[in-house]
Amino acid sequence: MKWISTITKVGQQAIEPEGNMVILFGENVTKDLVDVSIIQKFDTKTPVSGFILKKGDTITIDGQTYVADYVGAMVESDMKALGHITLFFNQSKPKNPLANAVYLTFSAKQTMPAFNVNDDIIYEHI
Repeated sequence: MKWISTITKVGQQAIEPEGNMVILFGENVTKDLVDVSIIQKFDTKTPVSGFILKKGDTITIDGQTYVADYVGAMVESDMKALGHITLFFNQSKPKNPLANAVYLTFSAKQTMPAFNVNDDIIYEHI
């Protein structure tokens, strides 16, 4: 199954030059979080109410597909309720990983993706 969201806003502080983490929220995000978040809106053909993501599933951003090495226990419920997920790129899962986080690895040919307004994010449960 696939879920497709479209980036509607990139907060001024959402991407750090050396950062490997991004926070995504749905359009009902609080004003306090807008500047540090990437805002996404799910396609009505793929409503977030049925969202599933497990270890080994993929997320495609900026034409690059990343594999989920770890999916926190709260990822599915936070996505369904808030469109919220925290993505860590090319970082090993720590001893105490965040419950709302997905840790992704990428190959030597991949880089941190660009997040641009009107680009799609594709979440795929394999």
